[in-house]
Amino acid sequence: MKSSTSKSNVQGEGDYASAKKYNEQARAFAESGKVEQAARDAAPHNAQEQDAMRQAEAEGRAHAKSGANAGQDDKGSPSRPKPDKQAPGKHPQGSKPEPKKLPGR
Repeated sequence: MKSSTSKSNVQGEGDYASAKKYNEQARAFAESGKVEQAARDAAPHNAQEQDAMRQAEAEGRAHAKSGANAGQDDKGSPSRPKPDKQAPGKHPQGSKPEPKKLPGR
């Protein structure tokens, strides 16, 4: 007789059977060729739907732990620090930079 705590019956984040079923169904859908049509069907069809989608997204973000616009710039894309533009292979202090001296060493 199996106990209710066996690995095959794990629920929650470790629900292996559900994860396997989801992965199989997601793979089958991706390979079916219906993704483009589903994306078009899900897109807003008019300005009112587009506004409703934006409001729903804003509400969802407001419930996130880190706030509504965390990690987002004004255009809604993830914000990343931009690196300083330097020539590749060039050190800003020249060809032989002096090592930084750490206090207390």
